[in-house]
Amino acid sequence: MIFFAKLHPMIVHFPVGLLISGVVFEIYGALRSDEAAETAGRFNIRFGFWCLFPVLLVGFLGMISLENTEKFRDFLSSHLKFAFVTAGVFISAMLVSRYLRKPWGRVLYFLVIVVGGICVLSTGYFGGELVHRFGVSTH
Repeated sequence: MIFFAKLHPMIVHFPVGLLISGVVFEIYGALRSDEAAETAGRFNIRFGFWCLFPVLLVGFLGMISLENTEKFRDFLSSHLKFAFVTAGVFISAMLVSRYLRKPWGRVLYFLVIVVGGICVLSTGYFGGELVHRFGVSTH
């Protein structure tokens, strides 16, 4: 099971990159009326969203294999909280984009993906601290 704790930090960067670049491209494309950038952003967000689920599963399996989590419990708790909030926020973004086709729905969608981007970065901060400060999954 420790295999999953080592695998998670290696594969998590793919959906993180997709989600962050998707948020940036989609907002840039909307502001500059660049349909290609906006379409690329939309694709990255959706693909990154679906790539979250295997990464969440591997992370959860890795977490249950960890021992002596007392010294980094707060960081692990924050990492988990932000990971699940990230998934929830991007689920909300997908629902808003699908069912709220009015102009204010588009504004709401952009607000939600910005919050999602912040959640991704927060999750990454706490995950990075687990790996680099506490050595989780490097032993």
